[in-house]
Amino acid sequence: MRKITVSAFALALVATAAQAKGPAPADTVLRGGAILTVDAKDRVVEAMAIRGGRIVALGSDKAIRGYIGKRTKVIDLAGRTATPGMIDAHAHALEGGIDEVANLQLGEASSVADFLARVKARAAELPPGAWLTGSGWNESRIAEHRPPSLAELDAVSGGHPVALGNTTGHYTLVNSAVLKLAGVTAQTPDPAGGRYDKDASGALTGVIYDSAQDVLDKLVPPVDAATRAKGLTHVIEGALSEGLTGFKDPRTGRLQWDVYAAAAKQAPLNVHVCTLTFAQTDMTAARAAVDDYHQRKKELAGLKGRNLDVCGVKIFLDGSGAGRTAWVYQPFETDASHANPGTGFPMMGADVYRQMVDLFTREGMPIGTHAIGDRAIDTVVDAYADALKKFPKQGLRHSLIHANLPTDHAIDVMADLQKKYDAGYPEAQAEFLWFLGDALAAGWGPQRSVKMMPYATYVKRGILYSDGSDYPVTPYAPRYGLWSSVAREPDGDRFGKAPFGTAEAVDIHTAMKSHTIWAARQLFLEKQTGSLEVGKLADVAIWDRNPYAVPTASLKDMRCMMTLFGGKVVFVRK
Repeated sequence: MRKITVSAFALALVATAAQAKGPAPADTVLRGGAILTVDAKDRVVEAMAIRGGRIVALGSDKAIRGYIGKRTKVIDLAGRTATPGMIDAHAHALEGGIDEVANLQLGEASSVADFLARVKARAAELPPGAWLTGSGWNESRIAEHRPPSLAELDAVSGGHPVALGNTTGHYTLVNSAVLKLAGVTAQTPDPAGGRYDKDASGALTGVIYDSAQDVLDKLVPPVDAATRAKGLTHVIEGALSEGLTGFKDPRTGRLQWDVYAAAAKQAPLNVHVCTLTFAQTDMTAARAAVDDYHQRKKELAGLKGRNLDVCGVKIFLDGSGAGRTAWVYQPFETDASHANPGTGFPMMGADVYRQMVDLFTREGMPIGTHAIGDRAIDTVVDAYADALKKFPKQGLRHSLIHANLPTDHAIDVMADLQKKYDAGYPEAQAEFLWFLGDALAAGWGPQRSVKMMPYATYVKRGILYSDGSDYPVTPYAPRYGLWSSVAREPDGDRFGKAPFGTAEAVDIHTAMKSHTIWAARQLFLEKQTGSLEVGKLADVAIWDRNPYAVPTASLKDMRCMMTLFGGKVVFVRK
């Protein structure tokens, strides 16, 4: 009996000593500011401890003090605010990075004269006959609300073939030299899923829409491997400087996948990258996409822990809202730059689209369908519902990319799909309202504009949605998306400051979720990142201000001061 008493006493001493010793030291502790967890309770705490790349404790400065050891790195927030690392649910990251390092950037062109001056200057730098490629022009930011005319562009081309992509990626301005190389005249019929724009007299304007741009793939010389690698490095570094720690890159063909895979083989990527293979517009290409998806899954076996994944397939169903090629029930508005836009068009027949959805659902492949117009969105949700009824699968998280103008019917089906199948998720871009605002309001007209991106309705209906940038269509900085979700204001003032109304605005807490934990779900990473919780990766963005406490207008000017990825500091603002 005495032995037992001594043993119990000894155990009590050991337990007391362990309690006195406290927890094992953390590798890193953040303290001295506000930490927005964006967890289920949306808690705000003072400090956080990180060990082995993961969060081990959150709480008050006093509670976390015990995790500080001799070798613990202590990051003093100095009154600043930490949030989960931001996640962009739709960013053409590699494409945009390459574009920025290789092409003339026209996003700051403020007038037709400014636009032309930039083209003329670049033309003078190039060797004779070389292609002049550029991108990013945005009629919402051009004083005349239009690109240069074909004659104006020809006058500054300097003998070069010129191809200048609009920021949406859905239309390109080319000069007469390119039209000649492509064999396009005013009599050339429009391709399926595309259009050669003409003015009221029937003359070509030099703007080519959607699938009409495909000819450029054959004509424009491709960039080399070194430029592609440089583009990836460029965009990852830029993303980290804006607090981004993950993105879904849609429409990555084999070439783009190989760039990501090669980089991941050299070293783990400093962001989470989820890629989508691309289905094109016919069943032969769709079956090839199935093979590519499964091949990528096999290759991932050698890339474990490298932060690269393939998480589905992308289908294009319609065009652009700003370009007035999205598939809609009622015609777009007309103006001087859009003489007869009509009701847009689908990229393929609805029957072919449904066959694709059936194929990919049966294969267990998550689908992301580009659908902007109301008619396109209805087609998508009905196809998803039909396929999942025939091939019931939980958790594929089929999504609606952009989903600008959903009907009441579409919203009903989304809610049902999310409840029954964990599918039917809008992957929207609040930044469109800002960056493309005037162009969108001009095309939709006042009645449709106020219904764009109905975030408040989604919240009322219990529909989860995610946000992103569609970079390089709009900048990838999530601060713009946070602000746009709350403010719904356009960049220009052609239609005043409220063409989209405020009825569908959400508060900053909801906006933060759509850029973090809800976006993480669409990358299938919500158990690993997207909120600051014990056991999750320490993917953290540190800001110069508290988004929960500043005026709405201040959100757009937030500065990321530091970014951690898996507990490692990967960016510090100097």
